[in-house]
Amino acid sequence: MASEARGFTLEWALYTVIFIVVSSVILGYLAQSIARVFKLSKAEQRKVFWGFTFAGPWIVGFLIFVLGPALASFYYSFTDYKLGEEIKWIGLDNYRRLLLSEGRQGRQFNTSMLNSFYYALLGVPLQISAALAMAILLNKDIRGIRIFRMIFYMPVILAGGPAILLAWRYMLASNGGFVNEAMRKLADTFFVFDYLYRLFIYLMEAFNGFYIGIMRGDPLGPLKYTMPAFIATLLLLALARGEWSKGKRVLAWRGAQLIGIAISFWLVAKGLTRQPINPAWIWAGGGVALASILALAYHNRREVLYVQIATLISVVAVAGLALDHADFELAGSEAWRYLIPLAAVGAAVGASLAGRWTRPKVAALWAVTGLFGLIVLASLAPDQFDRGRLEILTRYLTFGSTIKHKADLDYLQTTYPAWLASAVWFYGLAVASLLGVALLDTHYPRARRAVVTGALVFFALITAGSLLDGWRYFDAFLDVARAAGKPNYHFALFHEAVAEFPDKTRVPLWMNSELWSKPSLILITMWSSGTGMLIFLAALKGVPRALYEAAEVDGASAIQRFFRITLPMISPAMFYNVVIGMIAALQTFESIYILQTPLTRDSLSSAAFLLYSRTFTELRIGEGAAMSWILVAIILTLTILQFRYSRSWVHYES
Repeated sequence: MASEARGFTLEWALYTVIFIVVSSVILGYLAQSIARVFKLSKAEQRKVFWGFTFAGPWIVGFLIFVLGPALASFYYSFTDYKLGEEIKWIGLDNYRRLLLSEGRQGRQFNTSMLNSFYYALLGVPLQISAALAMAILLNKDIRGIRIFRMIFYMPVILAGGPAILLAWRYMLASNGGFVNEAMRKLADTFFVFDYLYRLFIYLMEAFNGFYIGIMRGDPLGPLKYTMPAFIATLLLLALARGEWSKGKRVLAWRGAQLIGIAISFWLVAKGLTRQPINPAWIWAGGGVALASILALAYHNRREVLYVQIATLISVVAVAGLALDHADFELAGSEAWRYLIPLAAVGAAVGASLAGRWTRPKVAALWAVTGLFGLIVLASLAPDQFDRGRLEILTRYLTFGSTIKHKADLDYLQTTYPAWLASAVWFYGLAVASLLGVALLDTHYPRARRAVVTGALVFFALITAGSLLDGWRYFDAFLDVARAAGKPNYHFALFHEAVAEFPDKTRVPLWMNSELWSKPSLILITMWSSGTGMLIFLAALKGVPRALYEAAEVDGASAIQRFFRITLPMISPAMFYNVVIGMIAALQTFESIYILQTPLTRDSLSSAAFLLYSRTFTELRIGEGAAMSWILVAIILTLTILQFRYSRSWVHYES
């Protein structure tokens, strides 16, 4: 029996070797044929043949084990495929359910994505800070420094092991765990540390309680306007301070771009997955695409062709996928509401492909872009600002309240949030203000100062007014709960956390509470920051000592030398760690798989972990494939944006 098994294995191994050899030779001949078509010399053709033949095993392996499964996964994402059952084509339903948070699967995906963004937005900066601090400490010429480097790097070797992660579970135990016992001992010894320790617990639980309320979908009310207004206020404040410079123009332009890109992706994702699609999103998508094409053409960027082709493909995809699931017959009159914008967008993009770029052509396309924008405003604005919704601006500018029935729980939970206009309009106003400042630049200094000052005052008042009204909104839920004698379920963990300052017996419940589960994972990630430390250490070694000596002669302090010399010189290493750290944070899986408990499973679950659970535990291949492609799109977009906007702060030696 054993000899038969060995013979069977050897037989298939021989077949595999033959397949690799034959496929590599065929690939070599195919490459040689292509070289012959391009009329390369005989010697060059032989080089191409042998090059692709020897690279054939890797190329064939990539096609079979990477590209093939990726294409299959992309197909499965449009199907209702459960392992062992028949594959059923359902179009955009998987994406619609996930992106619109419909049903249990959609809500779980929304929670997991918010967890992943938590790890990325909080964990990555903390991990990079820890790595940089360790690198600075190890960049000292002292006795035994190599031993310290080995000690600091050791967590990288140990961190991925299940035994070490389980050890962390015991160390983070709420009762008797090493971390809590050590912190308690220090707090008992130093009264200043005791106060800081309890303040840390208070702030951490308040922040995580608020974040968990957002994850659960508790209505934010007026606070949804605070974030866009606050972001715009910070950017405009930076533009208003000091003299105008080229750097400020770049800040205004890139701020508008980043906010516009983020909102555009969000609108496209939400708009194109609704059933049926609102035709306004087709007009909006066409306007964004045309504006991007014109901007790239103005700067003579080669990417303009890619955007044109991608837009035309998108038009065909929307027509083929979205309209297939619309609630009407394509031959009916309702279909024209969709076919007209699709045809208009396709025709405009097709016109941009025809002929050379001339002034009349550019002017006509900008006019079409503006027309698309007016159609979107005419379609969406009445629904957003009718029935007195525009009143929110005057109320917040004068610190008034928009809440009319504070004692009605149904009004607070459903009617009031539905009545409020979308926060997207405030993001749009921020983009318009920043673009206006960037376009006015040095040509119209008085108009630029007027726009900056006016927009800064407007958004600052909106920030303060919406924040104050948000406070009233939260208090209204508390008042209703007290009057009814029932617990308050609106941001309950947040209210519980801020109700009183922690006493001396309060300890973090690292592995037993959803308030502390994500911080515990970030703590472990910071502990294993040795890889980033090595990269920073190598970069620090490359900073010329002469720069520090010159700065010392000029009287620069240690802090000034750090921010003016050290950080700019190690910016390539910083950029690398940010990109790699962001990707790793969005793909967090192993530590969650080992550390999660029934109490913290949902609060720890990342997008990658949910993808694994849905695909390999529940065997829902279609939903898992859709999750994977959404995650790919997010990671790819963030990586491209980081590369695109790194040129202003990453400095490479010439």
